[in-house]
Amino acid sequence: MQGLPLAEAMPRKLRSLFAAAFLVGGALPGAAQNIVLILSDDQGWTGTSVQMDARVRNSVSDLYRTPSLERLAAEGMTFSNAYSPAPNCSPTRMSIQTGKTAARLGATDIIDVVPDEEGRAGIQFFYDAMYVNKPMNVPLPISDLAEEEVTIAEFLKAHDPDYATGHFGKWHMGGENPELHGYDAHNGITTNAPGDQGLPDPKRTDEVTDETVRFIAEQAAAGKPFFVQASYYAVHTPVLAKAETVQDFNGLIVPEPPTGGPFGRFVNLVHTNTVYAGMTADLDAGAGRILDALDEHGLADSTYVIYTSDNGGESDLPVTSNVPLAWGKTHVWEGGIRVPLFIRGPGIDGGTRSDVPAIGYDFFATIADWVGASGPLPENQDGGSLHGVLTNGGEGAVERGTEPLVWYYGAYRNMKQVAPQTAIRRGNHKLIWELDSGRTYLYDLDLDLSETTDLSAFRPEVAASLHEELKAYLAAVGTTLPTHNPDYDPAAAQAGINIRRIPRK
Repeated sequence: MQGLPLAEAMPRKLRSLFAAAFLVGGALPGAAQNIVLILSDDQGWTGTSVQMDARVRNSVSDLYRTPSLERLAAEGMTFSNAYSPAPNCSPTRMSIQTGKTAARLGATDIIDVVPDEEGRAGIQFFYDAMYVNKPMNVPLPISDLAEEEVTIAEFLKAHDPDYATGHFGKWHMGGENPELHGYDAHNGITTNAPGDQGLPDPKRTDEVTDETVRFIAEQAAAGKPFFVQASYYAVHTPVLAKAETVQDFNGLIVPEPPTGGPFGRFVNLVHTNTVYAGMTADLDAGAGRILDALDEHGLADSTYVIYTSDNGGESDLPVTSNVPLAWGKTHVWEGGIRVPLFIRGPGIDGGTRSDVPAIGYDFFATIADWVGASGPLPENQDGGSLHGVLTNGGEGAVERGTEPLVWYYGAYRNMKQVAPQTAIRRGNHKLIWELDSGRTYLYDLDLDLSETTDLSAFRPEVAASLHEELKAYLAAVGTTLPTHNPDYDPAAAQAGINIRRIPRK
C-alpha cells in the first residue's frame, strides 16, 4: 500500500487512525477535499458589517466595513449562535485543533503565564499580577498543546497521506513546532508579538494572506487536497492599520444606532475608533484575497471555507464594543465568547442562516464528515459535526460528544475585572458560575441576550440542574478548581481586585 511507509514513520498516536481510515476505504465519493479555516483574533460578534442575527438589528457594526465577509455570508451560511471554545486565545486555538473543550485539555488561560524551569513566564507581569497573592489559589494552565493530542492536520494526514497542510500566522499553542502537530508549512511558534510592527503592514495581514494564497496555488498546481489555516493577528491590540485604510474612515459620521425589535432598547454607540475600523478592513481584505485565490484556481466549488474568531471583542480597554452582548474578551458572558461564524462550501446554500448553537470545537468532526473520513475520531471528542445543519438550510441538531456547551476560564485579570469563572449552555438556558464568590447566574438567552436578569430565583430547578451538570463535567475531565487562599493579603496585592457585579433590578 502506498501509504505504509508514511504510516511507519508516523507518531504512535496516529497509526491506529491511519489504519482505520484505509481499512474502510478512504474518502466518500464526491467528498470535497479542501478546507480553508480563517481565524481572526479578538473579533467580536458585532465586529463586522454582516448582521449576525436577523432578529437583532444592532448585531452589526455601525462603523466597520467587511465586504468580503458580506460576500461569504451571501455565498454560505451565517450562524447567529456561534461561540469560541474559550474567552481568550490559546485555549480556543487548542480546542479548535483537537475537537475538545479547553477544560478537558487543561487550557484554562493563555500559555504565556506559565513559568519555565527558572521561574520566568512568557509574560511575567501576567503571572506576577494575576496568579500571585490572589483570593484563590488558581492552578496554572497547560503550557503547550500536548504531543499526544491529535490535531485536524494529523487526522487528515491519517485519512489521506496526500493531504497538504499549512498554518500561517499566529500559533500561540506553545513550544511544540507546528510540524510536530501535522503541519507541512507554517511560520513556527508564533505568539502575539509578530502582530505588533510598523508600516506598511502593521498587523502582518498581507504577509499571512500572501503565504496562504501561495500555499493554495502550490496545491492547486500539484493537484493535492489541502487544509490551510490562516490565523490573523488582527484585530488584537495594539490597534494598528494601514494609513491609507484609516483615511477611508476619517471624518466619517457614525449613524444613529437602530431602534426597535426585540432587543432595540440596547444601543451600539461605541464603534467610533477609526484605526480599529481600518484594521478590520485590512483583515477583511485579506479574507477576500483568499476567496479570490480559490476562484482563480477553480477550487471554490470543491473547497469549504470557515471564518470565525478566537474570542469576543476586547471591550475593557476599550477599543471596541460588544453591545448588545455583555462584557468581552476573558469573560464567559456572551460578549467574551459569542463570535462571527460563516461557512461556505459544497451543499451549503448561499444567504442562509442558522440559529443552531455552534462552537469552535465542532470543526474537527465537521471536517471529518466533509472529507468522508469513515475511520474513528480521536477519543474524548466534545464537539459534533455541523454538516447536517449546513446542508439542511440551517435547521437540525448537532450530536456532540458532550451536549451542553461548556466554557472554563480559570484566571484573574485585574484590569478586566475578571476572576475565575465557568459557564454551561443547554438549550436557551445559560448558567455562569463565579468561582471566587460561589455565585451563579441563570439566563434565558432567547429572552435576555444581554444577560441582565438573573432567573435563578424564578427557575431554581433549572439553575440547580445546570450547576450540577457543570460540576460533574469539570470533575469528569479532571479540572482542578481554584481553592481558597488563606495567605491572601489584600494590602500587599499589586492591584485591587474589582470583581464586577452586574446591577440587578
